[in-house]
Amino acid sequence: MTARQTDCVALVAQGLSSKEIARELGIAPSTVDNHIAIAMHQYGFTNRNAVARWYRETVESKQAPDPRASATAAEISLIRRELLLGTPPLGGIRNSLSVKERIVSVAQVSILSIMATSAAATFVLGLIFLLKLRM
Repeated sequence: MTARQTDCVALVAQGLSSKEIARELGIAPSTVDNHIAIAMHQYGFTNRNAVARWYRETVESKQAPDPRASATAAEISLIRRELLLGTPPLGGIRNSLSVKERIVSVAQVSILSIMATSAAATFVLGLIFLLKLRM
């Protein structure tokens, strides 16, 4: 990692946003995002939280193991696909949610979809029932 990438990742690990990091370092927020994205890609991380967690763990333990050694099989296959095809993952840019946060988000959307479908079906069945009563 370059010195500027290290600075950006260290500030991400402190919980700062790209705009806050940009103000701190005197660079543009898009430049901060580029530094972080390059560091993430270089070491095979899928989001900002993962690279920040790795940075905190290595700084606290005073050692810098290669983070690629701790990458999961899914992350490795995604990195290989990106390197071979040169394309980002489906859906565009990766977000900064952890796996747990993504699962919770998907579950929330699923539950809301089921509730909306149930409400619509109940409404239609109620209308049908009322129309049959009038006949």
